[in-house]
Amino acid sequence: MESAQLLDILGNENRRKILHLLASRPCYMSEIAERLDVGAKAVLGHLELLERTGLIEASVDEQRRKYFHIADNLRLEVSVSPFSFEVSTTTVAFSAAPKVQEEDSHALSDLRSHYMEIQGLLEHRQRIMLEYQNVQSEITEMMGACMDAIERMAENYIEAEILYALLKKPMDKRALSIQLGIPEYVLEEYLARMEREQTIKMDEKNYCIC
Repeated sequence: MESAQLLDILGNENRRKILHLLASRPCYMSEIAERLDVGAKAVLGHLELLERTGLIEASVDEQRRKYFHIADNLRLEVSVSPFSFEVSTTTVAFSAAPKVQEEDSHALSDLRSHYMEIQGLLEHRQRIMLEYQNVQSEITEMMGACMDAIERMAENYIEAEILYALLKKPMDKRALSIQLGIPEYVLEEYLARMEREQTIKMDEKNYCIC
């Protein structure tokens, strides 16, 4: 699923509430409708959309009743900085789908050890996120320095946009055209001049900064 599509889906409050419920445990449709105080038909529509996009899955219990659970461990990241706007998703598939079970008294004995393990993992994730923030700060500083250099060397705004796009990754003419919203035949003249000036070069099939 594209990140923009995911943002649109999560823009609906009831869908977010459904995912919040399913993040705790799998639920039947009737449970979801009761907890959200929303009509069954509306809930079914939300569930079908979430299922089509792969965010949730449906399973059947021993009584052949359908219940829903989150399909993947998905992370949506929106990054907004002075030099960047990016939306990305990453997923880690579950090893097995969770099951709806009756109360199991034996599981209570393992709760404390599982809790301690989870707390350790959460602390580890927090340390990783702090390091990630430091890296992002350094990237923003370097992007600012690059933008200053681009402003000094680019002949016009189209060349500046080309260089800015190539800062992030090498791209061919078609990819540049799509990202910048500029027809390929218009880009050709600029790309050719920038190659002659040795500002950019063709690396295999993609343009990159020299």
